[in-house]
Amino acid sequence: MKNIYKKIGAYLILTIASICFLVPFYLMLCKASGGNIALSKGPVIPGTELWKNISYILFQTEFLKSMWFTLRYTIVQTLLTLLVCGLAGFAVEIYHDKYKDILFKVVLFAMMISITPLMVPLFKMYTKWGIIDTMWGVMAPFLASPLIIMIFRQNSRGFPYELIEAARLDGVSELGIFFRIYLPCMKSTFSCGTIIAFLNAWNSYQWPHLVMYNDQKIPMTVYLTLGMKGDNMTLVLLSMVPSLVIFFIFQKFFVEGMNGALK
Repeated sequence: MKNIYKKIGAYLILTIASICFLVPFYLMLCKASGGNIALSKGPVIPGTELWKNISYILFQTEFLKSMWFTLRYTIVQTLLTLLVCGLAGFAVEIYHDKYKDILFKVVLFAMMISITPLMVPLFKMYTKWGIIDTMWGVMAPFLASPLIIMIFRQNSRGFPYELIEAARLDGVSELGIFFRIYLPCMKSTFSCGTIIAFLNAWNSYQWPHLVMYNDQKIPMTVYLTLGMKGDNMTLVLLSMVPSLVIFFIFQKFFVEGMNGALK
């Protein structure tokens, strides 16, 4: 009987939490469709102008151009981040060295440093390199994520070292071990890292706003603040689509990847 009450209580809590999570999206839908979201004026219901607002934004504004540019650098940044962080986490855990723990602590310390105080020196350095107002200028500061490196390092602790020794005996190179053995065995970790890296790149605002000058290369987060024509809430709703797609594709392995990192 106690187990039944526990299950009922758990499902009740999850139901309330789900409703609380979905309410903002419902209100966003009501606003984007021109519905009534004023509680004092009547029921909160969606309107009938959603498709009209969407078609206006897609075909009469620069939204698609901004979406395409943001998708390009976000996908490239995500792939490069996974490569850099995966190699770093693999090396820190697999290769034994007395200084690796010290190095890893330095990496973790970097998690506490915000990008804001580093913007001026980074801007001066990238200006000298000639990568301001380019995709590389937007992506470069975020390719090595301390959080994702930590996730890879922690999950690598359960990786069977015998496979690496066997591969070396067969003449497989170190990069071959990473791509042919390590990577297929760490699908959940890479899925978890994909979600984190994609969301970090897609939602980044300060740095892209600083380094991008070209009107043809406006990041989505900057575009949403420029007062473009069209319903603002509809813009926000459309801008969330790529993030939701990525999350639903990789959500199956996300919890598994995070659980491995927290062990």
